[in-house]
Amino acid sequence: MSPRTKEQNDAIREMRMNQIMQAAAEVYLEKGIQLEIRDVAVKAELGYGTVYHYYKNKHMLLEDLLWDALNRTETAVLPALTGDGGSLLQAESFSRLLLQTCIQDPSVFILLKTVADNFHHFPGNRFIKLFADFQERIYLPFVEMIREGIGSQSSEKTATLIFGSLVGCAALNIHHNMHNEMDVEGIVDMIFSGIQSKEK
Repeated sequence: MSPRTKEQNDAIREMRMNQIMQAAAEVYLEKGIQLEIRDVAVKAELGYGTVYHYYKNKHMLLEDLLWDALNRTETAVLPALTGDGGSLLQAESFSRLLLQTCIQDPSVFILLKTVADNFHHFPGNRFIKLFADFQERIYLPFVEMIREGIGSQSSEKTATLIFGSLVGCAALNIHHNMHNEMDVEGIVDMIFSGIQSKEK
């Protein structure tokens, strides 16, 4: 049997890391910050040594999980960030995409919940850069859509309340086993109809 090529090794490494991060997201939803590498190995159906080869501790694993989730979030909402139709329609589209992605991808939900909690459960200041990137790539463009769409002086407060509502709705879906039954369109319509009526 011939040795694997570099490309084959890279593909195996990427597959393993995705497998580990998916398992880590599932374990985090069950145990929160109390998760251990051993729990992740069991969930991923991998040996403890295999997971430990990639991640020496759970904080390194969670950091990778959150950075990957940030990239996934940006990809998910990109159509709204680059779309046409006016700022308010873009903000509504952004909210739908974000909520749908939260429901389908546990790592994105974990990222948004962690940001909403101000990284409360994570030690030290290791997430300052992640938070700054989240602000620049996700949050502030959304604030700008709200500002332009509603003309509100309190656009940042409004954006924060929308984010909180979306995270809360995703949490209901995830933690109460609603299995994608959530009416994403209806929730976003309700949120935005309330905002527009208050701003008039």
